Amino acid sequence: MSDIPESRLPAVRVPRRVVGAATAVATLVSLAACSTEEPRPEFLGVNRVTVAMHNDLPGLSYSSNYDRSGLDFLLLQHIEEELDVAFSEPVDVSSGDRVTQLLERKADMTIASFSITAERMDEIDFVGPYLTTRQGFLVAPDSDVETLADLRGTTICTWEGTTSQEALDDILDTVGADPVTLDDASDCIDQLIAGQVQAVSTDQAILYGFARQHEKDGLRVVPDVTIGAPQHYGIGLPKGYAADCRRLEAWLKRHVGTSTWIRDVETSLPALTEEDRGWISSHKPSSAAIEARSCRDRTSP
Repeated sequence: MSDIPESRLPAVRVPRRVVGAATAVATLVSLAACSTEEPRPEFLGVNRVTVAMHNDLPGLSYSSNYDRSGLDFLLLQHIEEELDVAFSEPVDVSSGDRVTQLLERKADMTIASFSITAERMDEIDFVGPYLTTRQGFLVAPDSDVETLADLRGTTICTWEGTTSQEALDDILDTVGADPVTLDDASDCIDQLIAGQVQAVSTDQAILYGFARQHEKDGLRVVPDVTIGAPQHYGIGLPKGYAADCRRLEAWLKRHVGTSTWIRDVETSLPALTEEDRGWISSHKPSSAAIEARSCRDRTSP
């Protein structure tokens, strides 16, 4: 070992061209590493999907203390597992704003008991249905309503932005009932409990959710009394993403045919499945029904 102090050892100079070459090599390695990084996957033109959902429909899409539950929320979780893309926290949407939020791209996808209609198909795409239901009536425990005729002279409540408004348009002429439209679902339920209206009318799937939530109040769905055409719930998407729409359609056909779909409905809407033991035949969409309404400008014959 040398006894020369380290401070007195001669300095070793590295030629400038060697330093420059080393730097260049490091830069090339860095650029090569960057070029091999894969771009973040996209769906519907974005790499982070924002989904709009209701927050006030128990059994379908309900939020309490920032915890979401219901059939729509379970469907979203399955979609997140299927797609290789990031999702943001869901955003709230009212019934009347479901189309608007998609058109303005405030949301990239809407899962909110969203009935597929010809008018909506002109503006947005749907994938679905993932559930089929009919419009019915929710009444108080002391109500003697058992048939449509029993609603004569009553006041029936629904809320803005839903297809339920259309089905109630002629109820004044047909059974002599008076429809009233309020801002949202909770307003109608509050008025029913308070006795200010005699019935609430919307999709039975939604009504069974409310009946379960307000079990202590004795609210009940009138069995076998429906109006209007069947309601087909679909996933709303902006137009212009045909490949992504078809991919989601193919997945939904598989999903509806699984025991997971059955379990999700039974878990989310137990009042519905307990009331109607044959509920699967009337509420489960077929692959043909999904194909006829998905990724189209109009329903296929």
